[in-house]
Amino acid sequence: MLPRLGPTMMAFVLLVLGAVSAAQAAEEQEIREFLKVTGFDVAIASIQQGAMAGPALTGEDPDVFGRQWVKLAEEVFDPDEMISEAVEMIAAVMPDELLDHGAAFYGSPLGQRLVEVENESHMADDTVKYAEGERLTGELLKQNSIRIELFREMGTAIGSTETAIRSIVEIQVRYLMAAVAAGVSDFDISEEDLRLMLMEQSDEMRKNIEVNSLVANAYAYRDLSDEELIDYLAALQDPKMGQVYEILNAVQYQIMAERYETLASRLVDLQPEQEL
Repeated sequence: MLPRLGPTMMAFVLLVLGAVSAAQAAEEQEIREFLKVTGFDVAIASIQQGAMAGPALTGEDPDVFGRQWVKLAEEVFDPDEMISEAVEMIAAVMPDELLDHGAAFYGSPLGQRLVEVENESHMADDTVKYAEGERLTGELLKQNSIRIELFREMGTAIGSTETAIRSIVEIQVRYLMAAVAAGVSDFDISEEDLRLMLMEQSDEMRKNIEVNSLVANAYAYRDLSDEELIDYLAALQDPKMGQVYEILNAVQYQIMAERYETLASRLVDLQPEQEL
């Protein structure tokens, strides 16, 4: 669901949506209210949880740094700072028309119900979430449930898989290059070759993303009816909502890329902890 990352990320978003004048940008308070009503503030804050897998990207065991790693990840992925950064980015590119469109839907009874379950899913324990999601997905497949197709159409509506692949690759490239520059990884490859190598794995990534998406959706929307999901799909298929998601997800991945890059550059400050 996410636009391509890179040094020209915000220029890319502007190109897609057209130039947005400063007069069209919403005020900070309006954007913060928008983030709350859509649940995007929780989505941004939850990035900190995923940061615990960071060292694995360079072949390190996250546990090897122990409490030092937790402290560093909490500092680099500070939720308040990430949300403030998201507000600034959105103010630069989100026209009032799209801000109002997104807030109107997510402020509706169905929208608020969706935000409630999505927020809970974002902050749930990953082990519990994916175990239950896998169980539910298995049941839906056995029943040949319409929900499986609805979940897939929801992903298609916001272009989730292909843009996620490009974004994940970019995050990995920036993380690994920063780790090499900091001297905490001896990964001997050029940035161009690394990007090509990772993109060669795109078919496998695509399968994993699609499976994980089904599992995550099965968990997140487990208490919603088929009718509610059909209405949600219709809302996601609206072109304006597509633009809203394009901006929000571009912002989310840009923040992730920058933070992981910073994280990798600071791994040199950590020392492996020895068991007593």
